[in-house]
Amino acid sequence: MKRAEDFIEQLKQAGALNDASAFEVGKSEAQTDSEKAVEHLFKQIESRAVMLLAIREHGAKELKTKLISKFPETPELLTETQEPAGLVKSLIDDVIELCQSNNWQSDERYLEQAVRSMMDKGQGPMKIRQKCQQACQDSSLIDAYLDIEPQEWLAVARDVMMKKYGDLSRPANRNEQAKRMRFLQSRGFSSEVVWKVFR
Repeated sequence: MKRAEDFIEQLKQAGALNDASAFEVGKSEAQTDSEKAVEHLFKQIESRAVMLLAIREHGAKELKTKLISKFPETPELLTETQEPAGLVKSLIDDVIELCQSNNWQSDERYLEQAVRSMMDKGQGPMKIRQKCQQACQDSSLIDAYLDIEPQEWLAVARDVMMKKYGDLSRPANRNEQAKRMRFLQSRGFSSEVVWKVFR
């Protein structure tokens, strides 16, 4: 195997290179192309993130999942960018950080909107927590937004029951009562709240 210097010397003698600096220029252009490919990918990811956030609020975890599915890391991509595996996830993390620093994405704003919206749709705290955990990683933040007075959850459960069955009285038929209780539990209400609905 020839040394690089010997190869450059042979190219110079053959007239392929005027001097060693021409080889370095070609080398730097290749690096620039890979850097351009990385920058272009970053801009594509940023554009997609902004588009998703323009449609509606997203939690950071939910946004990352959507971006990863939209921009899979292929061997061709890694060859084009001359980067190691993990490039796309790293760029997505950088894009999310950029979105957060510009206040385009906020887990607090997402949770405030999502919790209120799901409560208005008659969902209980357990179901809301499950959905929020799919969108945000900060469980203490989720806890803070779900820290709502028990009486308010009871009022939501009663509204759901009225809309579904038209009354709050305890059914005489045990099977019917069990059916209604399962319905409320499927909406994410605790057993304690479910029992109170019938009182």
